[in-house]
Amino acid sequence: MKMLKFVMPVLAMGFAANAAMGVTSTWIVDIDNIVPDTVANALFVDGQGHDWTGTALRIDLTAGTAYQDSFEVAGGGAPNSAFFPFVPTLEFDTYFGIVGDSTGGIAGGAGDLGAGPLSQNAPQISVTWFNTAQTDTSLVQIANVTLSDDAEGAWEIFTTFSGERIIDGGLVRAGEIIPEPATLALMGLGGIAALRRR
Repeated sequence: MKMLKFVMPVLAMGFAANAAMGVTSTWIVDIDNIVPDTVANALFVDGQGHDWTGTALRIDLTAGTAYQDSFEVAGGGAPNSAFFPFVPTLEFDTYFGIVGDSTGGIAGGAGDLGAGPLSQNAPQISVTWFNTAQTDTSLVQIANVTLSDDAEGAWEIFTTFSGERIIDGGLVRAGEIIPEPATLALMGLGGIAALRRR
């Protein structure tokens, strides 16, 4: 299935970078989302030659909920893409890992961020996941977090690339994961770019 993800205007995109390495972590709203009353937030990393090794994510919601597709009640790792043609909503499930490579290990709660045990349901999402079986040095989607369109709260992320790290955070507004204002100021104004789903 050939689908496009569009980088929304700068004000709708979360972005963090390590200036020395150029590695990035980016949230992109998936405009192809077909689940009613939700916003699908795809998380991409780009190691620009450095291997992505792991990410810890914490989301604390004061309103709304996380979407878990009923077909895959257990949730967790990336879904099997072979099911997408038969269960289209599964593609927008809340999951952590890389679709199609079976290497998205889930270690537990986001301990680096002071969160509690592993949780993938609102009001708190607290998860750490990693990939040691493959080298991920370029642009790759490592997670999807679909929230109800009334979800509000805050988020924080800690990502490592070959021993280096980037830390970012911001707010959740109307189900969309957005960066803190300081991050936006560093980015300046930008246009729209297209990214193909891996």
